[in-house]
Amino acid sequence: MAENTAFPFPGRNLAGVELSRDYCYGKIKPEDREGIARAAWEKGESAARETFIRFEGERDFFAIAQKSGLSCEWVDKDYVLGGQRYFSDYLSGRKRVFLYARSIDLWAAEYGLDRRQAGNLILSHEYFHHLECTKLGLTSRIYQVPMLILGPLKIGSTGIRALSEIGAHGFARTYYDLSTGKEEIHENKT
Repeated sequence: MAENTAFPFPGRNLAGVELSRDYCYGKIKPEDREGIARAAWEKGESAARETFIRFEGERDFFAIAQKSGLSCEWVDKDYVLGGQRYFSDYLSGRKRVFLYARSIDLWAAEYGLDRRQAGNLILSHEYFHHLECTKLGLTSRIYQVPMLILGPLKIGSTGIRALSEIGAHGFARTYYDLSTGKEEIHENKT
């Protein structure tokens, strides 16, 4: 992977910004915001360490995905919806990831990566979502808010989608740091 001065995913310090973009942000108690963002990031970090050990430091997420029964398909598309560019989609029921090649090419050029390197980073992010659906449980559900509030009445509950994204960023960043030697494995000895 090309050495890069700016890692292409938001760092831990931007987890709060990611959280503030969630459409349910206003329903989160202000005193809970920092803690739930930290918990989501730490879930991603922990999963990255476990995955790094499980796959013996393998850097190629295409190989990791294949060994995990996750199929990946490149789609020749720049996927923009509602003014937002999407680089990939994970289909949980099918254990499949779509990688949008032209979107990824634009992102890769911005960070000085080739398509394969950028796709590998994007896939590491999506691999966390795969782990959420198959092993870890959805990070978005670590904090619930009411779906609808009518005066004193609260109806239903929903998780915070941004928490899953924060966890995936934590996973991708930690795995990258482990694979480049910027961070070491510190196993818990309890």
